[in-house]
Amino acid sequence: MAIPAPPPASSARTPGPSLAAGAAPNKPAGHNRGRVIAIVVGAVVLLAVILVVADFGVRAYAEGRVRQAVIDNLPASVTGDVDVSIGGGPFLLQYATGTFSQVTLTSKNLQVNGVPAEVQVVAHDVSTDTSKRVPRASASLTLDQAALNSFLSIPGSNEITLGDGTVGYSGQFQVFGLTLGYDATATAAPQGPDVLLTPTGAQLSAGSASFDVSGALKAVVSKPISICVAQYLPAGVQITSIAPTNGQVTVTAEATNITLSEDALKTTGSCD
Repeated sequence: MAIPAPPPASSARTPGPSLAAGAAPNKPAGHNRGRVIAIVVGAVVLLAVILVVADFGVRAYAEGRVRQAVIDNLPASVTGDVDVSIGGGPFLLQYATGTFSQVTLTSKNLQVNGVPAEVQVVAHDVSTDTSKRVPRASASLTLDQAALNSFLSIPGSNEITLGDGTVGYSGQFQVFGLTLGYDATATAAPQGPDVLLTPTGAQLSAGSASFDVSGALKAVVSKPISICVAQYLPAGVQITSIAPTNGQVTVTAEATNITLSEDALKTTGSCD
C-alpha cells in the first residue's frame, strides 16, 4: 500500500503587514528636530548679518552727515577737511538710547587764520540732541615751528625754536652799560590760562665783555616766563600738556560740559 507523500513545504514566509502604495517611511523624530534647529540657526545668522550691514550703513551715513555739518559750520577763519568717526557699540543701539559714547573728529590739513595744523577732537557721551552740552571732550593740536611763530612770541625774542622736549628763545640784557645777547632753552608746561617757560640753560650770543658775566646771565634767565594763550582757546578749554619735538609741538587740551556750536567755539578766554 502506497504511503501518500506529505504536502510540499511552503518556501515563503507569511508576509507581514505591507505599506500602502505611495506612503513614505516614517523618519526618526531626532532628524526632524535637527532640521528645525538648523533652520532657526540659519535664520539667526542671517538676521545678525542683516543687522551688522544695516548698522554699518547707518553709521557711515550718520558720520557723513556729521562731517558735512561740521564743515558747513566752521568759522570763516577756519578751512580744511574733517573726518568723523562714531565709535562705541552698535550704532542703532546708541542712537536708540540718545547718546553716542565717542565721536572723533580728525583733520590733517586744517588752517586757522592761515596757520596750518593737525587737529583731533574726541568727544564723549555726545547726545543726539545737539543743543545739549558734551560732558567731556579732549583735543590735540600739532603745529610746526613756522606756524607757531606766526601767532605766538616770547617778549624780547624774535623767534621760538622747538627742540626735543625744549623751547628755545633769545633775548638781551645789560650789565655795566653793555648790551649782551643770549640764547636760552626752557621747558614748557601749562599753568591755568598760561604757558609757563622754565629756563634750563643759556649762553651768550651777541656782545662781548672782558669780564665774567655768567652770574648776570644766570640771574636774567632764572625767572620763568608766562605767556597767556587763553585768547586762542574756546572758553572753558584748558591745556593739559605741551610736547615739543624737533621742529614741531603737540598741545593737548580738555574741556567739560562744553557746547560744540559755532558761537560757543568762537567765544575765547581772556588774559585779564
